[in-house]
Amino acid sequence: MSVNKNNYKSVWNLYSTIIISFIIFITFTLAQSMILFLIQKTQSDYVVDLKSLAYNYLGVISFFSSICGCICVYFFIKIKNFEFKKYLNINYPRWKISLRFLSLTIALILIMELISNSYPDLFDTDFVRDSYTKSNNLIFFYLGVVLFGPMFEELLFRGFLFKGIEKSFIGGHGAVLISSFIFSIIHVQYGFYIIVFLLFPMSLLLGYARLMSGSILLPIFLHSFNNFVTSIITHLEVY
Repeated sequence: MSVNKNNYKSVWNLYSTIIISFIIFITFTLAQSMILFLIQKTQSDYVVDLKSLAYNYLGVISFFSSICGCICVYFFIKIKNFEFKKYLNINYPRWKISLRFLSLTIALILIMELISNSYPDLFDTDFVRDSYTKSNNLIFFYLGVVLFGPMFEELLFRGFLFKGIEKSFIGGHGAVLISSFIFSIIHVQYGFYIIVFLLFPMSLLLGYARLMSGSILLPIFLHSFNNFVTSIITHLEVY
């Protein structure tokens, strides 16, 4: 029991975890705005549409802002003098459970695609298609949106935030639910129905992948895999 108590003391408490997670996310958002501002300054045209510019450089913006976010997560963990890998459960998950959740992720992607094709008006959004087709550098797009973006989001939501909630009186299942809810509502660009019927179920899947595997690497992989498949589907649809 003494070991568990010592471990709990080493982890940020529930309220501190929520506040720090908010600070990290705000820093990440400010980094996005700053990168967009710097990109705007490099443009020859004085008047430029910021929305179009954000689409054009989404990969670059996501890449550098996600690195900034990961550094923030690392910083707040080191303040506690806690081992970074242990705090975020950076360890290799078992193959059996990894294959199980990979199968569930593929099944969920197929269900999402079926629903999307059956009810196109319900999930009508131009964000994914526009961000892909208007990107001026697909290499950076895949680095930012498929690799580093999911890495930061998982380190924050299924890593840092999850840990603080899990080690509180709320417990593991509560950590899955709360982190999934917060993760879903911050993606306002996708619209209400996509958040409720597509993003939230995927968030729950990622949360339980983290809880049952005891590893942050599994949800990072599954999140990246989902974004990669979505990007490939988008590519096939528009080219």
